[in-house]
Amino acid sequence: MGHNGADKIRVLVVDDSALMSRQITSILGEDSSIEVVGRAKDGLEALTMVKELQPDVVTMDVEMPRMNGITALKHIMVKHSVPTVMISALTKEGAKTTFDALKFGAIDVIAKPSRREDENLEAQKTDIISKVKRAAAIRTGRSRYIRMSASLARDEKISKGLPDSNTRFIAIGAGTGGYYGLLRIIPGLPAEFSDVLIAVILVASKYVEPFVSYLDAHSVIPVRTVSGPFIPERGACYVCSGDYLLGMENSHGALGVSAVQRTESEASINHFFNSLAETLSSRAIGVVMTGAGEDGAEGLASVRSAGGAAVVQDINNCMDPSMPIAALEKGTLAKVLPDYMMVDYLTKARAAEKN
Repeated sequence: MGHNGADKIRVLVVDDSALMSRQITSILGEDSSIEVVGRAKDGLEALTMVKELQPDVVTMDVEMPRMNGITALKHIMVKHSVPTVMISALTKEGAKTTFDALKFGAIDVIAKPSRREDENLEAQKTDIISKVKRAAAIRTGRSRYIRMSASLARDEKISKGLPDSNTRFIAIGAGTGGYYGLLRIIPGLPAEFSDVLIAVILVASKYVEPFVSYLDAHSVIPVRTVSGPFIPERGACYVCSGDYLLGMENSHGALGVSAVQRTESEASINHFFNSLAETLSSRAIGVVMTGAGEDGAEGLASVRSAGGAAVVQDINNCMDPSMPIAALEKGTLAKVLPDYMMVDYLTKARAAEKN
């Protein structure tokens, strides 16, 4: 359940450093809509205080005595499902600990505030406050812990061959909060998945490779990084940075995907969705997920107009609902789903087609 917005957002701060705990409390206290209702010094104490105080949001450190933040997070997700934001020196973008935290249910991750010369403390304060407020607004599922499929080693993931006339192409566009959303979809796809999934996430290229490595290690289907043109295979997933423009190519009956560097004025999700619609029409499925801005709205409308399916993430389930809102405001007839229901929709829709 998300915070109703009528009362102050009640936050529990968890950190073994008294200095950092006070600093985070002070930062949150600068916003009149937030109230820190308690401070715990380790994960074990946090579990007791979550039960007693019933906060709207928890901020959680990772490395702590008695019980670390990741273990505490697992317990919170299973027992209470309270939106949790990890604030740690270990949770920087692209770090394994960051993806672990998201996998086990953290709404978002933030590096600890720092006064280093290259760090803007005011920007960090704004980031912490905004992410806590966003976390409070998100509607949680029954449990945010990701139940992942048992993974296979890379060399055990058998290719299903090139796409045929029955292969669907699922295109996902995501921005802010996209790591979280894709972690709820890609590792949940079953071994019998036989379509092609291509995701464009609006982050810098340098962060995509570690994210894909993490996804591949936790998935039964192959997950690959896109950094140039490629020939897609059935039953595989491809993840591309928004730094690239993808396009479908159909040469003598063989489908390929082009990839060129994006210029600043071009919208990478719209570009790919438009190309997908033009090339594949009814075999295309466009999915617009959490993110800032309007990228994907125009392209999703193109997919739908061409006879393909359109899916938009439920705005109450988004870290940033701007992209889904823009897609819906286009008047596109789309299926609206929270991230944790998308795997069922994509796989059951395919199963229904076969019966």
